[in-house]
Amino acid sequence: MTQIAPKHLLVTGASSGIGAALVHEALAQGWMVSGCARRSERLHQLHDSLGSHRERFLPLRADVSDAASLDAAVAQAVAQYGPLSAVVANAGRGVDGEITQLTAEDLATVYDVNVCGVHRTLHACLPHLGSGARFVAVSSVAAFLPIPRMGAYCATKAALQSWVAAARMELQHRDIRVMACCPGTVSTEFFASAPKSGAVWDWRPGTPLQPQQVARCILGQIRKGRPRTTLIPWFAGIAACSYRHLPRLTEWVLRRALTRMRQRD
Repeated sequence: MTQIAPKHLLVTGASSGIGAALVHEALAQGWMVSGCARRSERLHQLHDSLGSHRERFLPLRADVSDAASLDAAVAQAVAQYGPLSAVVANAGRGVDGEITQLTAEDLATVYDVNVCGVHRTLHACLPHLGSGARFVAVSSVAAFLPIPRMGAYCATKAALQSWVAAARMELQHRDIRVMACCPGTVSTEFFASAPKSGAVWDWRPGTPLQPQQVARCILGQIRKGRPRTTLIPWFAGIAACSYRHLPRLTEWVLRRALTRMRQRD
């Protein structure tokens, strides 16, 4: 598989967490980076923190829920740095709460960002992706492991995995490599800022990954260009396999954790 040299990378959800880490890591590796996010002030704070790399970073306000804003941002990015070599659809939204407490609107909102937002990102970028380009969707180990009180979020990531698989096959003839990165728990503000319905399940398995670890994994995927799904860290794959091959045992463990959490509510 041909490796890609650093050229022009576009990142959504670039203002914090994995997205901001990806901007720092990519610039350090020599990429020109266009960073899209809803929060302009956070983007400009990120820009100001980049030191000598600032001239290779273009902050762009865009909302993945708004196709027109994405189209405009991508047009600006291409005008500044040329065609896209790689895209990371990182923008996402969390929601905490039991299924019985969440409204249909709660589910629709998180689905619109986590699935439709990736779809809109691809459509905005597709005219500017040539042969050998990479498209990475940031998913989650939650796509493979249903977690109580995170059911709506898990459902969107499971849907995203099917979307990625279909897009991978459909774009193969254009030599656009579609892949997914599925991290476990990451130390970001993601769930701290998520909308909540009822009590929040504060149980997160394992030691959280740092955003920089996920960013390096994604850049490794882009460099190698293997069109596949990568789970990080290694034991995230074990967790995913546990539900696939031992569903009753896995659900028993998760139910016990849920019971303990309810007792603390």
